[in-house]
Amino acid sequence: MKDGFGRNIDYMRISVTDRCNLHCRYCSPGNIAGTKETELLTFREIVRVVEAGVQLGITHYRVTGGEPLVRRDCPELIRQMRHTPGVESVGMTTNGVLLADFAGQLADAGLDSVNVSLDTMDENEFERLTGSKSLSNVLEGIQAAKERGLAVKLNTVNRGETDWRPIAAYAMEQGLLVRFIEMMPIGYGKTEPCRPNDALLEEMKESFGQPERLRQRFGDGPAEYYRFPGAGVTVGFISAMHHKFCEDCNRVRLTSQGSLKLCLCYGEGVDLREVLRIPGRELLPVMREAIRNKPREHCFGNFAQMTETRAMAEIGG
Repeated sequence: MKDGFGRNIDYMRISVTDRCNLHCRYCSPGNIAGTKETELLTFREIVRVVEAGVQLGITHYRVTGGEPLVRRDCPELIRQMRHTPGVESVGMTTNGVLLADFAGQLADAGLDSVNVSLDTMDENEFERLTGSKSLSNVLEGIQAAKERGLAVKLNTVNRGETDWRPIAAYAMEQGLLVRFIEMMPIGYGKTEPCRPNDALLEEMKESFGQPERLRQRFGDGPAEYYRFPGAGVTVGFISAMHHKFCEDCNRVRLTSQGSLKLCLCYGEGVDLREVLRIPGRELLPVMREAIRNKPREHCFGNFAQMTETRAMAEIGG
């Protein structure tokens, strides 16, 4: 459907939990209590939102967390979502720690793609960032997903101190797309440096030569892709801070507690859990009205205007 500014909203990111098995310092550093199970949307409630979303023209979905694979029976939710009439794709964003254990079940359930968060290839730096010695598990998960035919992309947050070269080398070796994401001032991200992706692109040009800007889209997100013919690697840049893409925004988010969130920048949302749990309430008109009122743009450049105070893990990536 079209929002109030004529943008076609066809993509929803659905958080199924705010819990995570890592404690990345800019996302979930360890002091988040986690939502009680009774306060989470049930799988049936999530599917009802998807069914209503399809009627509004939202046909692409991505399951997120926290870490979605810590939610019990997550592959079953994927199966239910993917088999909902009208759904064109279901992806997942994961830290990859449990991916090797679930890759087969996810592929059998119909998952189309998986984005794996990977900020470093150095074991010591991985432990410093995440509080876990599980880099090898992540790499095993990536291999397992590839072997089961899932489309795999890497997500790397450009933290300013990111050593991008080993990650780019790994992406080249494995034949994977890698996207570099500018740090956004959400939750603990406000305390982290935000390095422009433009600076990273210039460094890559020095190493790989002049790239070709691609018009092809790889998924439903806002990344701009460049192909470096000399290196044989395709790199995406998600630059919310320095290259606003609000005028083309096509997404809304559903938190694990059922809030339909219309922009990362603002804490306000529409409580769909209440609608779902009160007999006689109709979900479709509530969602339609909420999407019509989606804000024109984010205000990350002005912290005083931001109303979102939660950590990224509590919102859903």
